[in-house]
Amino acid sequence: MKFTSFNLGKSPSTPALTLLVAMIGSGLISASIAYKMGRDALKGVSQPDANPAKRLASNANKDANPQEFVPLDEKKILTQVYNRINGRDRDEKSDLTNKDRQNLASSNEEPKSSQTSSEEANFPLKTSDREVSLEVVKATQKGGSLLLEVNLSNEGSAPVQFLYSFLEVKDKKGRPLSAIVEGLPGELPANGESFTGIVRIPLELVDEGQQISLNLTDYPAQKLKLNISNIPVR
Repeated sequence: MKFTSFNLGKSPSTPALTLLVAMIGSGLISASIAYKMGRDALKGVSQPDANPAKRLASNANKDANPQEFVPLDEKKILTQVYNRINGRDRDEKSDLTNKDRQNLASSNEEPKSSQTSSEEANFPLKTSDREVSLEVVKATQKGGSLLLEVNLSNEGSAPVQFLYSFLEVKDKKGRPLSAIVEGLPGELPANGESFTGIVRIPLELVDEGQQISLNLTDYPAQKLKLNISNIPVR
């Protein structure tokens, strides 16, 4: 009887093993190169803060220290709008000559008593029409504004309405000046009572030593003509 022998422990051929090792090695090298390129590309990139707890804490800190609300100055805004509409240049004082500046400086150095006596000699200035009277009592300067103290009274038999945005204030050259009226009633009763108010004009619009004028009429009839001119500015 003839027996056939089998070699169960025969190892794979050398070329196949070499090819397998080469494939594994090239795969490792490719992975290493790709990892290095990706790492270099992400340098300098940080992970965003996605923690909701930190965001809530940050918002709570902001709400705990709110900024103070500062409202805009309505009078200043109205003055700027009026000046822009009428083409009023804020640098008009540059028209003064050096001599005028010296005169203004010397007048500012005068004693207060002499200014007071001069004001008393010019005020009050008064006008009336249809038994309605307008009086300028005095002019003073305060907080960057020229303040004209005025009195308004009605000796007639019917109340009179006023819209003080119709008040015209002009300088000696007839140029309009922006002004804000404070304290005067919109309807002036016919009881002869005198009401006191203030006409506020920015000092940057007027030059010391000049004269201004006031023109006021009723609304909506516009029958009254209350005009006061040559109001001295000091």
